[in-house]
Amino acid sequence: MTWQVAGLGQKVHREQLETGLPDDLAADFHSLSGWARGLPERYGPRVAVRLVDAASIEGFFKSLFHRLNRYPAFIVNGRKYVGHDFSRVDTLIVDGLGASRAEGRRGGDVG
Repeated sequence: MTWQVAGLGQKVHREQLETGLPDDLAADFHSLSGWARGLPERYGPRVAVRLVDAASIEGFFKSLFHRLNRYPAFIVNGRKYVGHDFSRVDTLIVDGLGASRAEGRRGGDVG
């Protein structure tokens, strides 16, 4: 799912621009949104993106639960990565998709 399909793409981008982010945060946001927009091209419908604002109540509790204190943070099938190296997040996604496929095969053999 892309941010656009979820109704977040233009709204989140517009809100971020309107808040007058500092240059470094605006660059981080631009980099993150570009990476996220490429997910459907790389993985198709197998990957869903859920954006949670770290400053929201939900983000606060997720940060506590996952013990996150830096951002951006990514949780993929329970595994976390914090940082700007999106290739590491892609690796988590590929690993997660592979594990899902393997579990499906094992489940199909039982019965």
